[in-house]
Amino acid sequence: MSFWSVFIVSLVTGLAYLQRRMLGDCQLERPIVLGPLVGLLLGDMSTGLQVGASLELVFMGAQAIGGSVPSNVAIASALGTAVSVTSGSGLEGALVVAIPTAVVASSFELFAKTVCSFLAHGVDKYADACNPRGISFMVQVGNLIHFLAYFLPTFLALYFGSEAITSLTTAIPGNIMAGITAVGALLPALGFGLLLNSLSVQKLMPYFFIGFAIAAYIPAFGVMGVAILGVAYVILHVSTNKATTNN
Repeated sequence: MSFWSVFIVSLVTGLAYLQRRMLGDCQLERPIVLGPLVGLLLGDMSTGLQVGASLELVFMGAQAIGGSVPSNVAIASALGTAVSVTSGSGLEGALVVAIPTAVVASSFELFAKTVCSFLAHGVDKYADACNPRGISFMVQVGNLIHFLAYFLPTFLALYFGSEAITSLTTAIPGNIMAGITAVGALLPALGFGLLLNSLSVQKLMPYFFIGFAIAAYIPAFGVMGVAILGVAYVILHVSTNKATTNN
């Protein structure tokens, strides 16, 4: 990869995360968004879309709740997509890179949060002095630190390590790659499991299994058909509860 390709991909990765701190969480750092975007920047949006959609299923349960630091899906998506496009290793190569990267890269955001905790003292001083510009400055310094926590690891990994990562993925024996493919097929189920672990409501679980059964055993329905049924049920459930409450 050229210097400018690496720079632009790293810049987009940093900005995709930064929007969470400045614009509200628009979910731009999610694999389903960042994967196709990185693929487009590298000239292969089709691969980026495939990798992004697959990684989204894997990391669907990785959400920042409160002050927790989940797996770093932004850096993982950028590196996984970039390696998949440049090496031609497909989804298997992306999984080899993205899964461990997501775990390791979470330490960068944790480091940024730790550093920014010291900035709070500066904010307190500016607040005591009734200096809104100073408060705004400290907030922007914190945003810059978080941006660099995403930009620099992505840039360094792609610029200095892309060839090594590509060589590693292409050197993996076929039987091991077949195992990675099998694991990759199971990881989306793990992603759904993690999501349900934090969002599941016991009384609504039967509807989940009904939707699963319909999608699995009535192919004509498909995911979209189940989604339409789900939306219709939610509308019916909410309107019924409102009517019951009013009465």
